Amino acid sequence: MDGLRYDRLPLPQPPAGGTPVSLRSPSHAPVLHGLMAAGAHGTSLLPYGEADGQAEGGPSTSMAYTDSGPGWSSVLTGVWPDRHGVTGNDFTGADYARYPDFLSRARTARPGLRTAAAVSWPELVRRGTLGTAIGHRVHYDGESDGYETADRLVARTAERWLTEEDPDAVFVYFGATDEAGHATGPLSPAYDDALLTQDTHLGRLLAAIAARADEHWTVLVTTDHGHLDSGGHGGDTRAEQEVFVILAEPGHRGSTRLDTPRLVDIAPTVLDRLGIPVDPAWGLRGRPLPRPTPPPTPEWS
Repeated sequence: MDGLRYDRLPLPQPPAGGTPVSLRSPSHAPVLHGLMAAGAHGTSLLPYGEADGQAEGGPSTSMAYTDSGPGWSSVLTGVWPDRHGVTGNDFTGADYARYPDFLSRARTARPGLRTAAAVSWPELVRRGTLGTAIGHRVHYDGESDGYETADRLVARTAERWLTEEDPDAVFVYFGATDEAGHATGPLSPAYDDALLTQDTHLGRLLAAIAARADEHWTVLVTTDHGHLDSGGHGGDTRAEQEVFVILAEPGHRGSTRLDTPRLVDIAPTVLDRLGIPVDPAWGLRGRPLPRPTPPPTPEWS
């Protein structure tokens, strides 16, 4: 979910005795709230962001902006901009041949895997961030058609894959929160509306997964960057650099904290859950997020 600020999520309350972390009503995003309450979540800060930020002409130095090009490249490749080469939304310097997306890596390692990606920001396909090795790549154009419309088409496509086909790994991108953040800021009613709509899309996908018999899915939700209160990003403030990861899979005891999960941890986590060992030669900078720990065995006296 693009440009989604962590503090705009309705966070679950911690265990008894803990400090409340959010007072937002679950009604703002009930599906995400439920995922966090049942699974694990945490935050970290992006290790990049231009001090001036928000330059329209793209990056002018070797540093990266807190923009979507660097962010989603880091999510998908498992490396930071110093390796995948994307420092702005112009994608200049991208090295996806050396650092491909995790779906492409998975399919190369296991050619029989059924992989799919549906996005509403077409650049992720046009620029090669999502590679041609992926079984199904579908992009809709949120830039020209509006992200509300494009996200709806993404959700419909992914829901159909999960209902009618037999995918092993699916990447889904929604962009309306970022569009609303730019237009009216992340503290606005329009931003809350975009979040709730994306949350509803996610609920449809989770329902389609739940309807699949005898399957155990891992669900990861993340974002590429934050937003200033006034809207916009690219710089190095905490509001722009803070990102989150939500991890939900069978076996979680519920509402546990992940220790500073990073965007580059997504790719090795997906590969780990697919049973694909990470080759050190790939140069990935992340680590698989921990699997659920079983509940302690009761001690009887």
